Amino acid sequence: MALASFAASLPIAAVARSRAAVLRRTMYVSAASQARVGVVQMTSVGDLDANYATCSRLTKEAAAVGVKFLCFPEVFSFIGSKDGESVRLAEPLDGPIMQRYCSLANESSMWLSLGGFQEKGPDDSRQYNTHVLIDEFGKVRSSYRKIHL
Repeated sequence: MALASFAASLPIAAVARSRAAVLRRTMYVSAASQARVGVVQMTSVGDLDANYATCSRLTKEAAAVGVKFLCFPEVFSFIGSKDGESVRLAEPLDGPIMQRYCSLANESSMWLSLGGFQEKGPDDSRQYNTHVLIDEFGKVRSSYRKIHL
């Protein structure tokens, strides 16, 4: 589904609350079609594989009930318990961690809104808290580096 047609299928309130500005820019109203939007509530831990397993399970459950756009919370992928853990695990957007989530979106034919990913910064001591939007084909469509870190 193209971005414009996907945005058109969302209820106005869902688009207004969306963090993805790209959806707001292309949105137009269509009363004929709607898509289910899901919001995930989860407790992330300091284990990338455990968090991915949780995200994968929740994505599959959402797909089973017809969700086409699923929103994950801040630190969905990893939450460190010690200073510097997140910085050490940070990766670029085209790294293996994000590729797993791109594959998950593709396998589920679902857009994923990933609330806060530890993106590697320009040097080893810096990371970005990046919101990532992945389309149903597994392509990163938009990212936003939050400035509060």
